[in-house]
Amino acid sequence: MLIAQILAIASILLSSSRVVKEAIEDLSQKKITANLLMLIAGVASFFILHGQEGATALLLYAIAERLEEITTDRSRNAIKELLKLAPDDALLKSENRYVNVPSKEVKIGNIIGIKPGMKVPLDGVIIKGSSYFDESAITGESVPVFKQKGDEIFAASLNSDSFIDIEVTRESSNTIVAQIAESVKIAQQNKSKHERFIEKFAKYYTPIILLSSILVMVIPPLFGFNFYIWFYRGLVLLVVSCPCALTLSTPLANIASLTKQAREGILVKGNKFIEKLQDIEVFAFDKTGTLTEGNLKIFDIYTYNTANRSDIISIAASLEALSEHPIAKTVVNQAKDMDITFHNVDNFEVIKGKGIKGQINGEMFYIGSQKFIEDLNYELPIDDIKNIETSGTVPILLGNKNHLLGIITIRDVLRVSAPILINGLRKRGYETVLISGDNQSVCNSIGACLDIDQAYGEHLPDQKLEEIKKLKQQYKGVAMVGDGINDAPALALSDLGIAIGASASDITLETADIIIIGDDLKKILTYIDIAKKTNKKIKQNIWTSIIVKVSFAILTVIGFMTLWLAVGIGDMGVSLLVLLNSLTIFRYKFLYKELSTEELESEAKLIICDNCQTKDIIPQHHGRDMVKKGDKLVCWKNILSSEELETCDEELPLHCPYCNEKLELK
Repeated sequence: MLIAQILAIASILLSSSRVVKEAIEDLSQKKITANLLMLIAGVASFFILHGQEGATALLLYAIAERLEEITTDRSRNAIKELLKLAPDDALLKSENRYVNVPSKEVKIGNIIGIKPGMKVPLDGVIIKGSSYFDESAITGESVPVFKQKGDEIFAASLNSDSFIDIEVTRESSNTIVAQIAESVKIAQQNKSKHERFIEKFAKYYTPIILLSSILVMVIPPLFGFNFYIWFYRGLVLLVVSCPCALTLSTPLANIASLTKQAREGILVKGNKFIEKLQDIEVFAFDKTGTLTEGNLKIFDIYTYNTANRSDIISIAASLEALSEHPIAKTVVNQAKDMDITFHNVDNFEVIKGKGIKGQINGEMFYIGSQKFIEDLNYELPIDDIKNIETSGTVPILLGNKNHLLGIITIRDVLRVSAPILINGLRKRGYETVLISGDNQSVCNSIGACLDIDQAYGEHLPDQKLEEIKKLKQQYKGVAMVGDGINDAPALALSDLGIAIGASASDITLETADIIIIGDDLKKILTYIDIAKKTNKKIKQNIWTSIIVKVSFAILTVIGFMTLWLAVGIGDMGVSLLVLLNSLTIFRYKFLYKELSTEELESEAKLIICDNCQTKDIIPQHHGRDMVKKGDKLVCWKNILSSEELETCDEELPLHCPYCNEKLELK
């Protein structure tokens, strides 16, 4: 027996030095922790000649602590790996040559070269060349994206095929990758209610367990029960009630979740914003730059009084070429794509807030709003104007000194991922609301295209704020998705603010709780799925810990528990189970397929009849250009998987309406 005790002491000294050291440190800081409980139980076991069990318990606990440390480090190291995504060196352009220098030495405004197959070391804008880039490390988008002069490039993107020059816009410490890594670390400090509760609970729980164990050791012997039996049971209770698994149940799952979200191109600013999703019942959206690209396109052209479509575009583009208005640029760019002839304009004049006028070949033309043209006393096509208003497009009216010649309608383009997002939210049980500063007819049109539950237009920032207040009175929790400065107040007031990073202003990024890196709206569904899985894992961890601890405590008091079993299963086993359960969050895979933009965004700009040389714009349906499929044009939604949303059966034959010959996309 003596030899066994000596061997047990040796085992403790060899295996549990770290536990002893940490227990002493905790005690010096006036903290009663699991390390102290285990050390007391292990040492006290020798006084009742159960040193072998005490040594075994401490050995198992030391192993569990080491496994816990390894598993936790694995999760935390995933954050460090984000910082390693961007290379440490850059090819700095110096005069006519490139010099390899550390990335941290490159300053804003410097020009660096990116070779094919090389990772981009710093954020910047392409100033020379074009290439495909794999941005999956930043945005989570697996399909390479074509980038050309003027496009922004993120550090850690992989250049596929061509040498390019970029002008650096952020230093190494401030790249998007660095911001993500830093934000994830800061986010861990932004604790959820579960974490704060468990920390507070553990603060009082551990001393109570120590006191309870002492009472179990002392009180029964006072009434004549066997001292050794109840002293042993007190030690087992001390071990089995150790709160390790409970204190790990929430933070590890949150760390895994934050890191997984970052890998998917989603920046969550705190654990509480993972937990907050449980309260959300409705998602509110801005329109321009959020559900739409903020990219205006010609939707349709109406002609009157013998004018043809090419003439309308030619005259309108010639006049608008002298204007700086965004709509003017849309018309001009479309005309360039259609190879339309531009005319010289004389006596050009801007009528502020209404439109413009100018002479072409001696004839005066006017282009602008409906009010501007009405003032010229033209006879207007009321039915067509009503149809335009219903379609949610912006009309631009063109006329000469006598009558109306045509109407060009303009609309913003829906994001490809918008219908998938709205459909995904509906399937997950959320309601959707559109709140925009655009006119009501445009909002109604977008709402109808996406099947949004409610659409509110013509809202200024303060009115958006009021709308969010109303929604908060109707629903348990409100999420707001936006990108502009005017969305910042609504994002701040909402229970969960989500910014679309590709187009978001700095103040919006600062205000938002969650940032989608890039413009893929499907990432919002990814955030929801991962957050839901995380909250589910946390609940599983907490309840498993509590049930096992309570059950083992009862078994201990009635005498069916041993010291090594208490550690091996009640402490070590449950802790490992909690760790492994939390790490399954990394296995999440998004259900929706990646969308090929090449399928949905044809490079063709117009339709041409080679026989009669008729040129026309590609028609749109559901807020985007229709796509060629066989010998016809189909709604772009038809290309998307039917599992993702209901497809649209709209289609048009590619035959010229004038000569019935086959039309070609150019």
